[in-house]
Amino acid sequence: MKCVITIVCLLTTIVSYSSADSCVNRCFTALDNNYNCQCNTACERFNDCCPDYVNVCLATCYLRCGEAASQNYPCQCNPSCLTFKDCCPDYDALCLNGDTGTLGAVMADIWESDVNRFTSSDLAINSVGSKLFTYVNEAKFSLPTFAGFISLLDNFDRRIGFVESQSDYNLNEVESFLNTLILTNAMILAKTFLVSQGKVGTGDKDFENAIRELWFNLYPRSSSQSFPDSSGFEHVMVGEHGSNSVSGFHSWIQFYLEEKKGNLSYSSMVSTAEPDMKGAKFTWYGLEKSKGSFFLGTSPETDLAIYSVCALMHPNARCNFSLQGGSVSIQTWDIGHKAGAQIGSAYPAI
Repeated sequence: MKCVITIVCLLTTIVSYSSADSCVNRCFTALDNNYNCQCNTACERFNDCCPDYVNVCLATCYLRCGEAASQNYPCQCNPSCLTFKDCCPDYDALCLNGDTGTLGAVMADIWESDVNRFTSSDLAINSVGSKLFTYVNEAKFSLPTFAGFISLLDNFDRRIGFVESQSDYNLNEVESFLNTLILTNAMILAKTFLVSQGKVGTGDKDFENAIRELWFNLYPRSSSQSFPDSSGFEHVMVGEHGSNSVSGFHSWIQFYLEEKKGNLSYSSMVSTAEPDMKGAKFTWYGLEKSKGSFFLGTSPETDLAIYSVCALMHPNARCNFSLQGGSVSIQTWDIGHKAGAQIGSAYPAI
């Protein structure tokens, strides 16, 4: 009997001692001298952290979502962690708004991941002036995705109904841009979401092939044509025109570059919405576009990620979600007369 009591007392002492030396259920609590060690940020300074402080308290995204990467933590809690594969175990649950299946959550993460976005110090517009853009920090056009994007803008015949052909040089430019694009945080977030929704496969090349088909594989714009004269990228990002009007043209980068060259004349701002959506009336090569809408200042990867998610989740429909306190509606259209999913058009519906 005495032996049993001794064993019970010994086990009680061990359990008590173990809990006094652990951060389980104690992370970031105030100093408590009833414990042998502490579990708050000050413990590092006073060298009295519990042995499991790093693994229990720092290997989490609690109160850390979106903060810059730091070597002081064993794992990270910003969109870049998806690229470097060092996210904390609870990153999805805490930092993707608790639900990786929510369209609004992934769009918010794509938007917030845009470290290449042009800010108010990088560009300026005058919506009542004779030119829309008054200043653009062109140095940022040397960033990899901007440089790759801009290299593609002269690869197409803007005229609808004229056969498109791609030289080996043009195709290599596309592949180079794609290789850069799919490694960006925005596209990794888009991929993770689309795979979780069953919209793209889990194979190594499935997402890349889906993006190539959406944006770069050529198709005939009219079902009555037997030859390819368009692509998603050409229509949305470059712009096209028939004999009477402009079609597509939903890139702020192309707008700025064509206005700078004198090929585009800005007329007026027709509509605006948050975050950073503009709808402009303009003429391009003498032909009118009554309203061309676009995100202002966004990087190519952000535009392509948002439009790709919407095209695959809600083809031929409005893709609605909240973003930065505003209500966003993206309209996408598919090419119905070609097998698979291609972007016929994609733009902010404002």
